Amino acid sequence: MSIPTSGQVNEAASFRRGALRSGFFVATVLLCVLVASPPPATGGSKPPDKFKPFKLKTLDGAQKTLQDFQNKATLVEFFYPRCPYCNAALPEVQKIYDKYKDKGLSVVWINVLPEQNKLIAKWQEERHFTAPVLIGASQDSLQRDYRLIATPTCYLLGEKGEVLLYQSGYKSGDEKILEAKIAEALDIAP
Repeated sequence: MSIPTSGQVNEAASFRRGALRSGFFVATVLLCVLVASPPPATGGSKPPDKFKPFKLKTLDGAQKTLQDFQNKATLVEFFYPRCPYCNAALPEVQKIYDKYKDKGLSVVWINVLPEQNKLIAKWQEERHFTAPVLIGASQDSLQRDYRLIATPTCYLLGEKGEVLLYQSGYKSGDEKILEAKIAEALDIAP
């Protein structure tokens, strides 16, 4: 057995420090990617069985409930104005709303960040959004009551209020799944 020289000891210690730094770097990068990435949309996952009725306000203060929006199919979309994924998804949702609103589809968007309520009117106008928007609930209660883990989150409800589709997050193409489910609920071709 030979005794390592001081050069070999320093080299081994340097290697271990480098390996630790690289491992730490890789772990840090992975954590950042996970935090910065949108959660996957769950269009194919089993939706919650029940959707809790709500009582919220319009931007001008009028009280509205889920029953005010119920139709053959009702789309409830949770968003906030500065959400980049919402701003990618909602133009597509607006197109779907425009296409099916006279065929039995109702839509309502619910802001999940009360501190952004004042941004909504200008945000809607700039983007030509016509879907009704509701405000007035706390972020905590919305997250708890509607399983919000990402924005946008949408629930498609059937005529009797049953959950037909639950999507959390957004990736390009999710709107096709949504439109197909809406067409199915309305019993028409997309």
